[in-house]
Amino acid sequence: MPMTRHDIILKWTAYLTALALVAVVNYYVLGPIPIALPQLLPILAVAGGTLEGASFGAVYGAACGAVMSSLGYLGPGCIISLSAFGWGSGLTTQYLFRRDVWGHLICSTAAALLWELWTVGTRLLSHTAALPVLLRVAVPELLWTLALALPVYWVGRFCCVNYGRIYHE
Repeated sequence: MPMTRHDIILKWTAYLTALALVAVVNYYVLGPIPIALPQLLPILAVAGGTLEGASFGAVYGAACGAVMSSLGYLGPGCIISLSAFGWGSGLTTQYLFRRDVWGHLICSTAAALLWELWTVGTRLLSHTAALPVLLRVAVPELLWTLALALPVYWVGRFCCVNYGRIYHE
C-alpha cells in the first residue's frame, strides 16, 4: 500500500528530528568532551540510505551535509559528499548487502574511512600538518565514529520502523 502525503510528512519529520538530535549530541554534547570528535552526520546519511534506499539516502544525505556545512565543515563539498554517501549506501544495500545492521556497519566503515582519508589527504596536500600529526587526530576520530555507528543506526531504524518505509523492496 503506497504511503499517503501525511505518512511521508511524518516520515520526513521523524528523520529531520533525528538529524537535529544527532547533530546536537555530536557537536554540543560530545564536542566539549576531551575526545576526538566523531563524525556522526555522515553515518546518519549512510543509515538513511541503508534503511530507505538510494534516492531517499541522497536527499537525506544532502540534508545531513547542509547541517554539517552550516556548522563550518567544507561548505558545498560536505553536502555533495554526504549525499553521495547516502546514495551509495542505498545502492550497496540494495544490490550487495542486506538492509540491516550489518549492511549499515559495512557501509558506515567504508564512508568513515573515505571521509578520514579525504580529510587527511587534503590537509597533507595543502601542507597543513605532517602525516603523524594528522593521523593522531584522524585515527581516534575514526574509532569514535565507528564506535557510535550502531547507536546512530538505531536512531534511523526507529524512524524507519515506526513511520513506514518509503522505499519498497
